[in-house]
Amino acid sequence: MNIDDLKSDWHRAGAETFSDKELAAMTRVRNHPTLRKLRIKFMTEIAALSALLLLFYDGFDGDRKPLAVNVVLMAGILLYIINNVLGYRHIQNPLVSGNLRDAVAKQANALKRLAILSLASSVLYAAALLFFLTYQTAFNQRKYIILSALIITFFLAFYYAWISWQRKIAHFRQLEADF
Repeated sequence: MNIDDLKSDWHRAGAETFSDKELAAMTRVRNHPTLRKLRIKFMTEIAALSALLLLFYDGFDGDRKPLAVNVVLMAGILLYIINNVLGYRHIQNPLVSGNLRDAVAKQANALKRLAILSLASSVLYAAALLFFLTYQTAFNQRKYIILSALIITFFLAFYYAWISWQRKIAHFRQLEADF
């Protein structure tokens, strides 16, 4: 590209006019590709956990376990799903104020609270699942190894989630500092 092409492109820039509806659609947070990926992830998780809720009674011998154990599992799964839905709705509708720096600071604090709630609901869900799966189980060496692998997997998932949340919060803190 030579300088004349660049100059002509510069003069033509802004010549396209968009309607108010097109501009509103372009600037809506809901249309952001990251939110679309997050929505797909949440829908997949909700579908998988709903299937688990529908199948645990027959597939995982829920009918042989006490009602309290089943309720703990259902409560853990529902808490996890509700937390994901509320978190998604919060991210989808960011805090808006007149001052951009204050809005970014509020969003960073909101993300910090959301991270704590998200990780706590994940821990409670994992604990409920482990409680359900291990209730009245006669353990032998093989089952202890499987349980250990499952617990290590949960810890790695929690650590990854914690690192991911820290990155997001740090990004907003950096945005705040840049202002």
